[in-house]
Amino acid sequence: MSYKEEDEALEVYEGSRNNDGERHGFGKCYFTNGDIYEGQYEHGKRHGSGNYQFVSGAQYIGEYQNGKKHGCGTINNPDGSKYEGQWFNGQKNGSGTYHYVNGDIYEGEWSRDQRNGHGKYIYYDTGSIMEGFWMNGNLNGTGRIVHKSYRFCGVFVNGKQVGNGSYFFDNGLEQQGYFRKINKDQVENKCNQSELEWSPTKLIQLKKI
Repeated sequence: MSYKEEDEALEVYEGSRNNDGERHGFGKCYFTNGDIYEGQYEHGKRHGSGNYQFVSGAQYIGEYQNGKKHGCGTINNPDGSKYEGQWFNGQKNGSGTYHYVNGDIYEGEWSRDQRNGHGKYIYYDTGSIMEGFWMNGNLNGTGRIVHKSYRFCGVFVNGKQVGNGSYFFDNGLEQQGYFRKINKDQVENKCNQSELEWSPTKLIQLKKI
């Protein structure tokens, strides 16, 4: 979820100005759309620490540079979701934590407002964890899924398990295998299932039960 601050539709400004009449130093702006900004300015642009209240109910508290969210900051959304972390040029970029409205949490790296880089996604309802390298919001490359009684380590493409991997169970067993394609007729007979299914190749006893 993304919100854009107003720049031109200024209705009232209360605060410091420089010799050129620009907003400069601490000030408070009331915009025609109902947004309110209170914080630091430099040469007419939000620059430094500030608090931006959107008319929608969203609120950003953090750092600005040249009028854009930049540095460390937190945005609280009206639906209850929240992002805490680093920003670059108005977008989530760097290390950050997103608390989703359903209770899920993502902790890790961001780029261009999406999950990009190493991170982990924690599911609120099950406690399961999906961890690894993320690209464009999905797990891609080597990663793992950790459940209560077992975990999977392997390769992911767009958030789906593909290729070789291993399941590790709490009873000390490791099951190696790979995901293979299902032919079209099989897929049609298996409602709501993906076109890949797990094919085990080896079972290893890692420790005594």
